[in-house]
Amino acid sequence: MPGGSPVWIEYGEGSVRPDVRAVLARPGVVVATSGTSVPAYYRDRGAATVYFVLHLPELVGGPSDPEDPASIVAAADGLYARAVASTKCDTPWIALNELNQPSLATPWSAANATYRANVLALLTQLRARGARPVLLVQGNPNTAGDAATWWRQVAQTGELVYEAYYDARRISAMGPVMGNRRMRLGERNVIRQFKAIGINPASLGIMLGFHSAQTPGIGGRQGLQPTSSWLRVVKWEALQARRVAADEGLSSVWSWGWGTFGPESVDADKAAAACVYLWARDSTLCDGLAVAGTDFNSALAEGQIVLPDGVACAFAAGHVRTAAVDALAILIRNRHAALTAVFGRVALRSAAPVPNADVLAAERATIDRVFHGDRQGYLAALTRSHATLAVARDIIRDELRRRAITRQLAAQGSTQTTLGYTADREAQLVNTAICLNDELPGSGDFPRTDAREVGVVPLLAKLPYLFGDKTAPARPAVPAAAQGGVGTLSLTWEYGAEADLAGYLVYRATTSGGPYVPVGSFLGRPTYLDTAAPRGQTAYYVVKAVDTSGNVSKPSPELAAPVPA
Repeated sequence: MPGGSPVWIEYGEGSVRPDVRAVLARPGVVVATSGTSVPAYYRDRGAATVYFVLHLPELVGGPSDPEDPASIVAAADGLYARAVASTKCDTPWIALNELNQPSLATPWSAANATYRANVLALLTQLRARGARPVLLVQGNPNTAGDAATWWRQVAQTGELVYEAYYDARRISAMGPVMGNRRMRLGERNVIRQFKAIGINPASLGIMLGFHSAQTPGIGGRQGLQPTSSWLRVVKWEALQARRVAADEGLSSVWSWGWGTFGPESVDADKAAAACVYLWARDSTLCDGLAVAGTDFNSALAEGQIVLPDGVACAFAAGHVRTAAVDALAILIRNRHAALTAVFGRVALRSAAPVPNADVLAAERATIDRVFHGDRQGYLAALTRSHATLAVARDIIRDELRRRAITRQLAAQGSTQTTLGYTADREAQLVNTAICLNDELPGSGDFPRTDAREVGVVPLLAKLPYLFGDKTAPARPAVPAAAQGGVGTLSLTWEYGAEADLAGYLVYRATTSGGPYVPVGSFLGRPTYLDTAAPRGQTAYYVVKAVDTSGNVSKPSPELAAPVPA
């Protein structure tokens, strides 16, 4: 086995046809297989081999019909012996495909608890014999409650590899930035879910899917044409997995789908795809360009996190400098909010340039109005707030820019509000953003949607004396409600017209007139989806507007809305 992390391992059982086997059978490649003749073929040509168990239930049973726990020791003995014979190694990696029903909530039924205990016992027995067991996991694993203890025990005994299978048609249509981002975020979400319960990423891996069956929902190629588009997605999968593995410290990256199990998985492009996959992560492993064709996009940087030094994010309108984020984070004590604010600043820069002379004039006005002309007093106040002069000037420029945008919209005869205009522009540009560790500005509801909202960070609330604004925005109009699914209401209201409007807060009560409690987070648009309203009851809502100085409006008129049961 090669040293270092991650280890890349490719599925290479007897179901893999000879042309694909020939691609995988070479030095630097690790193949997961079983039996003795097929692994010997790979090793004779320089590849390393690990043992693959395609049908785990044959050893441990299933969640509703587990095997007798007393049988697990014998099952481990037999499996270990087969793995040693197959790999010619007395410390073999053994991949177990796959955990059934990983999403089951606790408390588990007696049968499922026995099944999970069997799986853990098999891994424990294999580890005791010197093997390195790996458990494959798919779907939406439940790691809450008592389940967390079981997952930790598995990770202490072996490794967990999550099957990250993506629909290539969808990824291709999203393009390089959004397509690669979706794959990376999907993997990071699961990794961070396991990290949150105390599992070391060195005990984690991911498995990518290159299968060709077109069953909806299983991922893989899903009939993507032309071949060059499919190979481009294959390239992306290798590149993004390499990045996630490096960022998160994963132990291994696996591949699935090179086998042919029936007519629907026949694919004449499997060998080319396997070669491109190897080439994308290491050009010495296979000549991917020779097999991909002249219309293949061979760029290795497209959609990848490749940023200049000192840059936290790059996007269509410019760069977010790490130093700018760090400086602002000292003031507002929230690095993500600082990233969001700097992104919004760069995104709007070309929409309404603000001359330095205007910024300096506003600064002098503040010094005269608040500090009676004492510039040193002004600088001392900034220092007490942990703000530099550059940070304060950027905040002044932000405010002047919003006013300039308001004037531009009015001059154009546009009915769009300043907040609506900036929210739309930022939402478009964040879709072009590539950020370190995929730490993106704003907020979203991934994986339900790839859309993100950047919004306005009320920076002036930290330095209110810069403009001395104490005027609250107008109260919002009464919201409207539309019923969604069970316990779900969608609220909407009109944008406010103020140039310095930053967003909205929503409050809910169970009785008319309150008491109201805040729901959701600070909103950059006049819309809110409430998925936690009291089912079958009437909910009462009010909305407040907030400006960039932190001034809060009076509540909107109350909305009474029946919640779907």
